[in-house]
Order: sequence, then structure tokens, then C-alpha cells
Amino acid sequence: MFSQIGCASCHVPTMMTDLNHPVAALRNKPVNLFSDLLLHDIGTGDGIEQGLAKGSEFRTAPLWGLSRRDRFMHDGGSNTIEKAILRHGGEAQNARDRFGGLSPADHDALLAFLDSL
Repeated sequence: MFSQIGCASCHVPTMMTDLNHPVAALRNKPVNLFSDLLLHDIGTGDGIEQGLAKGSEFRTAPLWGLSRRDRFMHDGGSNTIEKAILRHGGEAQNARDRFGGLSPADHDALLAFLDSL
């Protein structure tokens, strides 16, 4: 469901470490970040430019450890995972809209999945 509605477009479930990592044991290893680590405009910008990020952009937050948080989004302005999802707009608008159109069972299953991270 996470991938079907488009969340995985930015919150990529697994990335691989660098093939040329200086520590051989860390080369080409899967990391379940649930992020692409890229800048995106999801409609919640604060107007502050930081590094390469324009005032409307934020780096995709990794979702690992999501179940341990009690505040969500870049500003901590959402106190539930669902409220954070519903704040997504801009590049994430379609995924948010698809989330809103889920059946109650799929909605609950997706939130349970996110709460397991």
C-alpha cells in the first residue's frame, strides 16, 4: 500500500551504501532509510534557504524510527503520523490524495505499517 499510493517515490524503502566505502564491511549494504535523501517541495516550506535547499524545499526525512517519535514533519507541527501525511502537498499531493481515498481497512493497514518502522 505504501508503494501503491506513491509514498515510496520519495520515501524509498531501501538504499545501498557506496560500493567504494572506505570500510569494506560497509560497502554495498542495504539500508532501510525510507528516504531518497533528496530535496523536495511538499508545500510546507518555511521560506528559509539552507544549503542547497530553497525556502520551499526539505530533504526527505528518513522514516526509520518513526514509531519512536511523537512529533512529525520538519517543524514538529504534526503530532500523529496521519496528520503529517495530510500536511503533504506539492510534489506529494497525489500520494496524499490517494491516502485520503483508501478504504478504512487499507488506511488502517498503512498506518499500522508506518507505526512499525
